[in-house]
Amino acid sequence: MPRVDIHAHILPGLDDGPTTVEESLAMARLAAQDGTDTIIATPHYRDMELENQTTQHVRELTDALNAALQSDASGRNTHRVRIFVGMSYRLDTSLPELVDSSNITTLNRTRFLLVEPPFNRCPPYVEDVIGRLLTQRLVPVLAHPERNVEFQRRPNRLQRLVDDGVVVQIAAGSLTGQYGSGAKRAANQFIRRGIAHVVGSEMHSANPPRSPILSQAFGIVQDLVGEQEAIYLFETNPEMLLEGRTPHRERVIDRQTPRAWVRVPRFGVKLPASDRTKRRWQRRFRRLWRVRRRTNRA
Repeated sequence: MPRVDIHAHILPGLDDGPTTVEESLAMARLAAQDGTDTIIATPHYRDMELENQTTQHVRELTDALNAALQSDASGRNTHRVRIFVGMSYRLDTSLPELVDSSNITTLNRTRFLLVEPPFNRCPPYVEDVIGRLLTQRLVPVLAHPERNVEFQRRPNRLQRLVDDGVVVQIAAGSLTGQYGSGAKRAANQFIRRGIAHVVGSEMHSANPPRSPILSQAFGIVQDLVGEQEAIYLFETNPEMLLEGRTPHRERVIDRQTPRAWVRVPRFGVKLPASDRTKRRWQRRFRRLWRVRRRTNRA
């Protein structure tokens, strides 16, 4: 199954993505060569609001880009990439009111809404806003939480959001280390813990660090948790989101996956004890060790 990219800034002239159709076509060609055949365009709502651009304009641009892609693929005799409509929103207190106004664009007109938390903190209102979105029958898709300092330090807070029904999207650039060691460690941890559902490119141009390439991140995930889980994160789950279905939440563990991630850190605890007590415990441990060696030899 080809890959599906649910977080992409590929529409020309809308936000900090490409400025021309030619740049958008170059991004789509690169994505196709890398194994992606479906992209959800997710321009920043805040940038569009500042430029007085409407949702209808986004749909018109998407239709125009799909037509250009069809013509480009026919001329090159290659497979065409499909573009669907979405939007990315800041996770702030005004978002539920925006939903109430019906001025909202979900991922391919489904109930899944792409939201972006701040990078340097996670305000106390986050849980309340997400709870309100859930009561509005929308499922927040939390973009790149591994780049948020608060989630890096307190992964259990993200775990609780996932338990409430939030979908987590990891950035491919976090896995490859393009956003720093903290984001890379957190992305690896979230995937190993099974609280990540999908990986997106977050493409902004044909060049790194935010290019359409997903294959390198796919290889990293495959090494972390096995091929089947990588397929879920890059193909199965994003396809389910595109169709409006809830993605898999339980990680499928590959039997060949290394188990280094289950190691428990050792903590040295100093307890007050007399010399006599210490010698008694040392003798006991030595006896147990001799018994264990004899048992192993037998």
